[in-house]
Amino acid sequence: MASQSIPSFYRIFFTTVDPLIALTGFISALFFPNFLLSTYSPTATIPPTTETTQLLNILAGFYLSVVPLQVFLLRARPQDLTVWRALQFSVLITDLAVLGAMARALNAQGRLQPSHWRLEEAGSMLLTTVVGLIRFWFLMGLGMGRRAQDGKEL
Repeated sequence: MASQSIPSFYRIFFTTVDPLIALTGFISALFFPNFLLSTYSPTATIPPTTETTQLLNILAGFYLSVVPLQVFLLRARPQDLTVWRALQFSVLITDLAVLGAMARALNAQGRLQPSHWRLEEAGSMLLTTVVGLIRFWFLMGLGMGRRAQDGKEL
């Protein structure tokens, strides 16, 4: 097991800020589907179809499932770099999937150029990109010290 003191920025971000972002996604998907859908598409079908509602409920469950991992698991294993990296790698996959899905949707609408994005889309892309970059930097050992970057145990 790799043991490493996680720097304060990463510790606070991944155990407090990131779970709040996921909790916001959960609340939006479950309780405010019209708002969430209109955030991602100017031509969203409102009210959503049964199939869309089902997918949003599944998405809400996913978002909620990540919160205890971020809040409790990371705090239970505060120096277990392997656990921290595994969780961040897994969630990074989701970040990349979200960005890819948004890009495909924007492309299908002929609005792939950022100058054609609405404020809601730009904000969502920016937030997801920044959070994904923080995860990537963590996984690459940025700000973690030499031993974390080399992948060695302390």
